[in-house]
Amino acid sequence: MKLVEKYVAGNIKVADAAEAVVEKYRLRGLKNAQWREHQMVKKIWAANYLTVENVERYRKIMRFFYTNHRQMQGVLYRPEILEYMRSEHDVSYKEFELNQDLENLVSWGNLQRQQEMIRPKSIEEYRNKNFRYQITNEGIIVEEMVFQLTHKKNATRGALDEKGIRRLLKLLNQLINGEGDLLENWLATRQEFRKIGEDTANYIGYITSPDVDSRMKAEQFLIYKDRFVNYLRNFIATVQSLYHQFKVVVAKIDQIDQETLIEELYQKELEIPTFDGMSKEEVTEQFQGEVRTIKTWFLGRENRPSEYENLMQQTDQMITKITGLIYFYGQEVQQYQSRRKDYLQIAKWFQQAEDLAEAQKRYAAIFGLSQTRHFYVPEASEATSTKQDSWELPASTLFLNNRGRGARLERKAKSFTIDYEQQKAQLQAYQEKQEAYKQKIESYFIDNVIDFSTINHLDAQSRKIFLKWMSSAIATYASVNQKVQTTVTQKIATELNYDIQVTIERNQRVVVPCEDGDLEMPKVKIEKVSSL
Repeated sequence: MKLVEKYVAGNIKVADAAEAVVEKYRLRGLKNAQWREHQMVKKIWAANYLTVENVERYRKIMRFFYTNHRQMQGVLYRPEILEYMRSEHDVSYKEFELNQDLENLVSWGNLQRQQEMIRPKSIEEYRNKNFRYQITNEGIIVEEMVFQLTHKKNATRGALDEKGIRRLLKLLNQLINGEGDLLENWLATRQEFRKIGEDTANYIGYITSPDVDSRMKAEQFLIYKDRFVNYLRNFIATVQSLYHQFKVVVAKIDQIDQETLIEELYQKELEIPTFDGMSKEEVTEQFQGEVRTIKTWFLGRENRPSEYENLMQQTDQMITKITGLIYFYGQEVQQYQSRRKDYLQIAKWFQQAEDLAEAQKRYAAIFGLSQTRHFYVPEASEATSTKQDSWELPASTLFLNNRGRGARLERKAKSFTIDYEQQKAQLQAYQEKQEAYKQKIESYFIDNVIDFSTINHLDAQSRKIFLKWMSSAIATYASVNQKVQTTVTQKIATELNYDIQVTIERNQRVVVPCEDGDLEMPKVKIEKVSSL
């Protein structure tokens, strides 16, 4: 089937058909002059969206991408575009219409699409591929042309000009302080700010574009690395050093005589003899919008960072990316460098050694130890202090067993005889010990109450039990009550077959004499409340 028949049958797209024609000419050995002539008469697909049926939809989508590109936010996703079109174009704008429009813009070369490499969390995310879209260089050129035709504004070349930043700060200071003519200062400030905004946005968009990204991954980029890094670093240093001054002066921009300035702008507009001049309301709206834009560029909004912060972030990321590429290519180049000078220097060091022992030390320092000694450190350290040197500890013995198949020690079951008399004796000893422990605790109760402010002597074992009861009472009380009061009263169960009620006075302190020292604690009372 011929190419035209495929196109008519719908089996091939317009862009694919055009590419096939180009390939066909190349394979036939078309001469350079004929090829240039063919390129001149070839249709410009990037401008196709300006003449198709749904031109309004395409122009709004492209204007949205171009506006975000100028704000240094060139990458967009389908949900953002769909929300914008429903708010600016039509509420009933469907998702399948958006997919169709984006597909056509990608095929015409106005947008470029890249799949986001993320791990899907649902079947829906797996079926719907997550693409991100960015305006291409051709799309930017067409939109700038449209913007110039509709706004009659000259395009500027992208750059990061630190001198322009200083000029803008000087003009803003003159505007706020009332130095010179008010109208001339405002026009100069507006022009300089527009130039800086457009230049920075275009340059950031340029260095973050896929074309420049692919060039950076080539080894030839090493020639330009220093120029790139120094250019970005000098701009960042200048802007950061002046940012505090910008914040101060931009915060005072509302103090200028806006009514006088708007009147002068309107009179200047009237001086131009045109049929479609701006009204005073339009001049006022434009002026207020420009002032708001300047404030937003440096100070940001409540729900959005400033363009300055975005510029710093984009520039810093680019420096990090460039330095990473420099390190990668530096390692690649270093692998193929000759080490002849290094080996000659090492040989010179060995020649300077006075004896064999000195040469062996130098060899160990350069190439590592050829013979090593292994030390076995047991789990239980014999060091008595953390500061004790481990080399001073005596060496331990590590017993090695046979290894391999059949080296496992046999385990044989051994018979045993239950000694009931010994079990009974051990049980009786344990019960006697528990009874003595219980009687020791009971000796501190006076009328079923323990008042720690009246205790004259407290043994260490009983102290551990009482502190455990207090901790349990505080934890139980805190789990029930949101706020701990000055007096804590909580009922808990004990291991001695009765319940107690612990009352802690947090604002009162007592000192309890113990067998190993005095214990300072809050005033506590423990009272038996019931028996199980």
